[in-house]
Order: sequence, then C-alpha cells, then structure tokens
Amino acid sequence: MRFPRSGREVTLAVGEHIRMPRTYRGRDIQWWLDALGILDERHDEVEAIARARNIPSPQLVGTPERATLDLNALTARGVTLVGRLVGANGAKLQFSGSLRNHCAMADLKLTRLLGRIDEWIDGNGLQGAALPEGERPAATKVDDSPRLGLDLERERFGTVIWATGFRPDHSWLHVPALDREVVCVTRAEVVDAPGLYALGLNFMRRRKSSFIHGAEDDVRDIATHLVAYLQQRKSACAPTHPIRWHDRRILWLAHSR
Repeated sequence: MRFPRSGREVTLAVGEHIRMPRTYRGRDIQWWLDALGILDERHDEVEAIARARNIPSPQLVGTPERATLDLNALTARGVTLVGRLVGANGAKLQFSGSLRNHCAMADLKLTRLLGRIDEWIDGNGLQGAALPEGERPAATKVDDSPRLGLDLERERFGTVIWATGFRPDHSWLHVPALDREVVCVTRAEVVDAPGLYALGLNFMRRRKSSFIHGAEDDVRDIATHLVAYLQQRKSACAPTHPIRWHDRRILWLAHSR
C-alpha cells in the first residue's frame, strides 16, 4: 500500500508520544485543556517536573476541518509503524520492540484525559448544554509483531526524514543557572541567577509556558518581580553595595520547543 499524497511507501518510527483528538464533544481540545485548568498547572504542582518538561508535544494538526491526526489516521492511509530507532549499521536500521507499549501508554493517557473532561462536564452541570456524547477513539492499531529491522538499500528507501526534535544549547551563556545538561534551571518565578530571566521554555512556570498564549502569565510574573525589586531599591536611602552588571542589565531568553 502506498501513501496516497506522495505515492510512496512510508515507514514511521514511533517512540513515546501524546495522543489527543483535535476536538471532543463539540469543542476544540485546547478549549478543554484551558477549561479544566490543565494548561495553568504550575511547575510546583506537578510530580516529577523534570519528566513533565520532556513530554513530547501532542499530535495535533491545524486545519479548517479540525481533523484528528493520530497513528490510526496515518495507518489508514498506508503508513507502516515501527518502534523507535535504536541503532544503525550502515544502511541497516534497528528499531525498539517497545512500539506496542508506547502506543498503549498513549491510549491510556488519552482515556484518562477524556474521562476527566466528562467528569468536569458532569460536575459543572453541563450535561444538557447541547454537548454531544463523548466518542472515544479506537485503540491504536499496531501489528502483533512490528518489524525490528530495516535495510534501506535492499528495500530501496530513497529518503530519510529526521523529525526527532531538538534540545536547547545555552553553552554560550556562562552563568550558574545552567546545569550540566545546559538546561535552564528555574526556581519559583526567576531562574537561579540575579538579573537573568527566561521565557518560552517548556513547562517553565506553567504547562502552557511554551505556547504563544502561555507567555502572558509568565511575563506578568517576571514584571511583578521586577517592579517589586525596583520599588525596594527606590525606597532604600542608599545602595548597600556597588551596582553590579545584573543590577542594570536584563537578559530575556525566549525559546520554543
């Protein structure tokens, strides 16, 4: 079977992922995430924040039809699924055997989210608010024995697309707010270095920190901190220490995953 839009056979390596419908019960999934307060969850309200910051982005696509794009939609068009790429020897690739587990976990998290939405509707008395009944997506379809290897030359693959994301590189910034993996370490409202502030990092202060509409609250937090700092300095009769570079310079780091 061939992928209809390109006329080519397509194989997709799948790792850990987040599965979401584009719409649920007549509303956009982003509307539900906002209504339930999920996007406003703070970093200090979530267990295992380091893991939460590394969760992949949801599989969503923006179209006028607000169509759902998930692995089932792709396999229905002829895409073959394999596990995460774990090794290569020349043109021969090796894939993880965890494909079924990754898909099952994504399905489980999706079921929990939709269940949470249903509970919110019931708890807010919206059962009769012209909201359609919840239609649960089918479980991700995975072969009983997904392929664990692939020979690009023998099977005549002509194109390899790397869509593995990226990691921020702040190695040029020599401040103590960066850990050994060169990732900004946040503490409450500001990073742990005087005069250094960050915006747009994944789940930096809130789950929506890396979204365009999520920067507003983070900017408000930083602005509140700066106003309080400036008022404190203004009320002081005289500075107790010489003005240092971080007293007069502000560096804003904006980064989107």
